[in-house]
Amino acid sequence: MLELVQKLRLPANVLLGITLLSTIVLPMNSYADSFSFSGYVKSYALAQDSISIQSDAIDKSLIGSITTENITIENNSIQNQAQSIAGNFQSQNALRLMASYLSSSKGNIEIDYEIQPLYFSNSAMAKYYNKGNLGVIGGTVSSASNQYRFKDLDAVLSDVGSHGVVLQNLDRFNYQYNDQYGDLTVGRQVLSFGSARFTNPTDIFIPFAIQTLNQEYRVGIDAIRYKADVGDFAVIDMGLVIGEDGKKQNSAAFLRGKNSIQGNDIEAIAIILDDAWLLGGGIERSIGDFGFWFEAAYMDWQQSNNQEENNLLENTTEDNSTTNTLPAAGAYTENYWRSSIGSDYALNEDVIIMIEYHYNGAGSNNVEKYTKLATQAPYQKAGVYLYGEHYLIPALTWLASPLVSVSASAFYNISDSSVFLTVSSETSWSDNLYSDLGLYISHGDTLQYNASNADIGYTLDSEFGAYPLSIYASLSYYF
Repeated sequence: MLELVQKLRLPANVLLGITLLSTIVLPMNSYADSFSFSGYVKSYALAQDSISIQSDAIDKSLIGSITTENITIENNSIQNQAQSIAGNFQSQNALRLMASYLSSSKGNIEIDYEIQPLYFSNSAMAKYYNKGNLGVIGGTVSSASNQYRFKDLDAVLSDVGSHGVVLQNLDRFNYQYNDQYGDLTVGRQVLSFGSARFTNPTDIFIPFAIQTLNQEYRVGIDAIRYKADVGDFAVIDMGLVIGEDGKKQNSAAFLRGKNSIQGNDIEAIAIILDDAWLLGGGIERSIGDFGFWFEAAYMDWQQSNNQEENNLLENTTEDNSTTNTLPAAGAYTENYWRSSIGSDYALNEDVIIMIEYHYNGAGSNNVEKYTKLATQAPYQKAGVYLYGEHYLIPALTWLASPLVSVSASAFYNISDSSVFLTVSSETSWSDNLYSDLGLYISHGDTLQYNASNADIGYTLDSEFGAYPLSIYASLSYYF
């Protein structure tokens, strides 16, 4: 094994991933009955249309070029006319290796490692990903954040020419011990909370953005978690999230309780961050033939009234959205409520319809504030990713046949009348082989370039209008 590694001359980050897997893979003969190894190979082909940009009259003498996430637009093409960010083709691939050792007396070990080779026909976008800036307009790649990880591998494993990049993610690495009193999990694991179906106000630890293609596994974070059964249906769940370098400003603690009372699944949670705390809860139940859910959370940023720290926001740029270590949260935001309420109904055994209303107190009804919102604490460390205040989310799932399912959903921003629509179909070809076809459609006012003296940038005229038309196909094989 070592001779093979030396001959391949693999990078240090890859060697670390192989070493971690080898710790349980190599001695599998000694406990073969308790060892499991699985994973998947996925490949997405994604085509995205161009993004139109409405530009104001700009003095060419003020600019050399304007660079966006996707492309650089030269100054000779932006005088009093609508411009566009060129469309592009992407090949997104993923290899996930999952190993676990199960023992009733010694506890369990879980390790998941994923490599994502990406190709972009637009070299400017590939360069942007190479820098670790993964929140691009229309970006569909799920990636890990160091913010809630004590130590981590570099997200970018290597670049491949000018059009490719290889990402990596040590997504699970934990030890689990179970006894009659409860379950203890130490290490990198997934934390997800909430009762709502689409947007969870209490789920603040790295939720998926709505346009992410591969949403099969939530991003793992580093935590110590203990869950105890205190009744037939009651659970107490508590934990400590250990962020980057163990710093207080990147860490959190939570206490959660869940119980089922007369058909009502009730949940309450408290989360403490460095300079903020969250109190929330939710309920799920049936009302006749309808399913019903409600979830709400109040977020208090304890220094939000400190005027001196609030003034720091004026010097904050969009680049901060990719910074892992953040300044005091009070410098960024005010307190707010978030809530979701919804219902689902089965029209028949094959068709289910759903609708959810979401209120986002961290957002704004003023589209001019959208760009600045991305730099604020709720968006950088509290899991908020929608910019408006009021949303209506209808959805439908249809089991077309035992092997084919179709789903559709729409996020409608009531404040700016923009819409993000997704339609997808999954086909099962065998127990191990699946394919997907999907479409992302958006409607709304597009990007707007503006200039004031030498200060040139863009603003969002609506939340979803700048999302490109996207068509994708995928093939997944599980082993």
